[in-house]
Amino acid sequence: MLLDNDASYVLSLISAKAITKLAGLLKKGATALPGYFVEKLNPDFLKTISPQLENCVLVTGTNGKTTTSGLIVHLLTKENKKVINNHSGSNLKRGVISSIVPHLSLNKKFVQKFDYFVFECDEFALEKITQDIKANYIVMLNLFRDQLDRYGEIETIRKRWSTLIYNNPHVHYIANADDPSVASLFYKKDLKVSYFGLIDYKITQDNLKDVLFCPICGGRLDYKKRYFSHIGDYFCTNCDFKRPEPDLSAKIFQDSTKIEVNYREKKYFTTMPLQGKYNIYNIAASFLTCIELGYNIGELCANISDFKSTFGRYELINYKNKEIFLILVKNPVGFTQALESSIDDNKKNFIFILNDNIADGKDVSWIWDVNFDLLNNKINELMIGGTRMFDMALRIKYADIGVKKFIFFDTFKELFDKIEQSNNSTFHIFLTYTALIELKNHLSKKGYKSFYEQ
Repeated sequence: MLLDNDASYVLSLISAKAITKLAGLLKKGATALPGYFVEKLNPDFLKTISPQLENCVLVTGTNGKTTTSGLIVHLLTKENKKVINNHSGSNLKRGVISSIVPHLSLNKKFVQKFDYFVFECDEFALEKITQDIKANYIVMLNLFRDQLDRYGEIETIRKRWSTLIYNNPHVHYIANADDPSVASLFYKKDLKVSYFGLIDYKITQDNLKDVLFCPICGGRLDYKKRYFSHIGDYFCTNCDFKRPEPDLSAKIFQDSTKIEVNYREKKYFTTMPLQGKYNIYNIAASFLTCIELGYNIGELCANISDFKSTFGRYELINYKNKEIFLILVKNPVGFTQALESSIDDNKKNFIFILNDNIADGKDVSWIWDVNFDLLNNKINELMIGGTRMFDMALRIKYADIGVKKFIFFDTFKELFDKIEQSNNSTFHIFLTYTALIELKNHLSKKGYKSFYEQ
């Protein structure tokens, strides 16, 4: 006779597998719904199977967690390792559960042997996830202001991470040395921490800083070099807190095609597989994580070259002889960096889609902190859509960047009709999370891969 907890496990797993199967038949994504039902039927489900999650890596941060976890999975797969990963980007606990469900049997065992479990985790949800999963490694990328109506200021997240670290002294942390809000969490603590950072980076021209004061003493932070926002080689003007020396540091060359990696006083070189110079941080984090897992840096440099960006991270869509780049944006720093990486000496065709659904954050005032001045006389054609398209249009008008005409659209059919009719061949679409999901679903009906199939 099954015990109550066994019955709960079996019932929740069967329900989740049925939902996953049905979603597949209907060609719908099942990235969170199975996990949602599991949580309702069996709140301890993840904790029950946690002992089997050997070599578990959690990746978190405001920006870059999907790309970094994808890079880690790619590098481990190139080493012929089997990995479970929530690749679709559903990064709450229900998303983690949904990624595990298809691989579980009714006797609480995995149907095959997996070498690693790599989960992207929402920065706010991370603490609760670690209450159920005993992670071996946690990668902490950065903290920026993001969805203030849901998460509050950076300090709200930082306090949660501080509690997490206190309760998980066994974890090996991979931390961004260049972010004072992250590095300060380990200041004078006896923990296993490995740091990544940059050797050099194009110095920022923006005035946006999400961290102004020392997280240790409250004194003013100053910089030997500031790369963007509060990221750089910092030091406190009042106490001895400063940027820790990175265990691995990286540099991207000006042509954005070559990377230099410094590890243990040796230099290694590799090609840049991603568009967007800011991705150098994600590459450094993934390299250091895989090194700490026991892999050779020379092999990592060779294996990264064929990594392909997906799901709105400069994802390239070839649509009827048009090249369309999908770029997810959700906060001022990320948007500004994406804009900077998308412009050159040629005028561009940009599309902005701004939604204010729950998953995006209802407060869109953050667009006023984006440095749209970068686009001055850089725009050839500009289209705007989304539930808050007129807020975006107003912001662009105030930026006064030389755009004489806005092209508005209400539906994705209308957008793609305009793209087809355009004489231009390349478009960059900057869009918020729910807009990205909606656009991908629109494309899937036309025969393109759905986001959950990638």
